[in-house]
Amino acid sequence: MIQTEVNMQCQSSFLLKQCEEDMLFRLKGNEPSCFHLASGGSRTRAKLCIEAGLALQLPTKTIVALACAIELLHNASLVHDDLQDADTTRRGRQSVWKKFGKSHAVCAGDVMISAAFGSLANVESYSSLPSLLTQIQEAVSLTVKGQSRDLDAQTTITEHEYEDIAAMKSGPLIQLTLSLPLIAAGYDDHIKTVNDALNKFSIAYQILDDLDDWQQDLQREQLNIVNLLVSRYSLVESITIARNRVHYLLNRCQRQLNVLPSNCAASVITATHNLLAKAKADLNE
Repeated sequence: MIQTEVNMQCQSSFLLKQCEEDMLFRLKGNEPSCFHLASGGSRTRAKLCIEAGLALQLPTKTIVALACAIELLHNASLVHDDLQDADTTRRGRQSVWKKFGKSHAVCAGDVMISAAFGSLANVESYSSLPSLLTQIQEAVSLTVKGQSRDLDAQTTITEHEYEDIAAMKSGPLIQLTLSLPLIAAGYDDHIKTVNDALNKFSIAYQILDDLDDWQQDLQREQLNIVNLLVSRYSLVESITIARNRVHYLLNRCQRQLNVLPSNCAASVITATHNLLAKAKADLNE
């Protein structure tokens, strides 16, 4: 058992390195996008996809292609987010728009999106390509819709509207970490469960982020669940309500992920446990 886990970790690390090389290859000649990738990042989405692909015993070439697509889409969203939010730094360095200008930042994000679709050319299961392409296109469209709603949102929206925006902004791309490997493995019937579970995960993640940033967001007049709740409850009550919601969402998410085949959601379930631990630790401080 231990040997199997070690082998999987070694395989995962090797495939992640291949993913990194493939992303840089596809972006060669575009200095702003390469500059962004060189700034680092956790590559969490690529890791989750790789580990799901290994659990489902997909060909390594297919796993790298899917992980590369997801990570490129995520980083494209970061480049565009920094531009829209006027954030001047990313990962301790200048953001792309600050270093190269706004127009180049738009182009850098766009070339990453096109490279993400191009990476699917390496998927070995040609019969799954139509479904993979559709899944990615829908994820990008929903992400853009969520970002647009966030930009237009008032600080007086309801909690339900807040959760809709949080789910659309970050849910679709994290869903791809499981939905793409499952589609490639022929498990299309599990996609609805994945999308529902990871919507809950994304909302919980955003709420935890808001709990850390509510004072900063209040000053910047940015959407934050704590500041929404304060209009009807005390600050202490608002924070408690938000934390309880995190616990509820993550526990429901975990139960849904447990039914997926080949234990392919194991890494996402671990991430869920980590978020629950963070919520409990913060509560005890």
